[in-house]
Amino acid sequence: MNEVLVFDLTGPMAHFRKYYTNTSALTYGFPPRTALMGIVAAVLGYERDSYYQELDRGRFAVAVKAPTRRLIQTVNYVRTKKEDLPLLRRLGRVPGTQTPLEFLLPAGEYRLLRFRVFFAHPDAALLREAARRLEEGRTCFPLYLGLTECLATAWYVNLFEVREYQTVAPGTTVALTSVLNAAHLDMVDLPTAETARLVRERAPYAFGPGRTLRPPVAVVYEAGGRPLPVRLRVAAYRFPLPPGGEETVAFLEG
Repeated sequence: MNEVLVFDLTGPMAHFRKYYTNTSALTYGFPPRTALMGIVAAVLGYERDSYYQELDRGRFAVAVKAPTRRLIQTVNYVRTKKEDLPLLRRLGRVPGTQTPLEFLLPAGEYRLLRFRVFFAHPDAALLREAARRLEEGRTCFPLYLGLTECLATAWYVNLFEVREYQTVAPGTTVALTSVLNAAHLDMVDLPTAETARLVRERAPYAFGPGRTLRPPVAVVYEAGGRPLPVRLRVAAYRFPLPPGGEETVAFLEG
């Protein structure tokens, strides 16, 4: 792995729909890997469903940087069955469909959700183009946190060269701040962990041809955004971040 792009995503609310829910739409507490791919695609201007193979070559890590809470609201969806289309084209009124929808909101004193994204890719030109667009605040398409109603803002943090971050060997206990692929977890160092709220769930990983969902992966994260002392089976990466701090993450790909 060479250069790593780091940027923050913020927004007032989010909904990252769990792939196994239907009438009651629940949300993940973070943007899954497929959502991160869509965000990078929007930055670079890839059309819908055109980027899965290219961005699946990349490596992603995401950290929850602000505590969250959940709220279920019933929303009205416009029914768009085939028999409704003629009426919709005439701007007529069709019956709606009510669906419970779970939103992710900032908790406590926080006004915005904040997720920190780490992105690496073997195509250095692609990575630098994404970094340039984020630094200039000029993404190709608008960004959102799961739904188009949940608009997001991206904040460029840095494009790290290899010599600027540290690789931590597998088997070393680290204070991990990112969402972890559970397959890479050796153990949680519970004796040194303070109050922690661990969440484990299955999340989408990648799409195949025709937007078919590839097998999901189990992930583990600390819901409050606090560092979690863990020992990993894969390398972790430590990034110096201003002002005088650092962040240790593990990529979902290992």
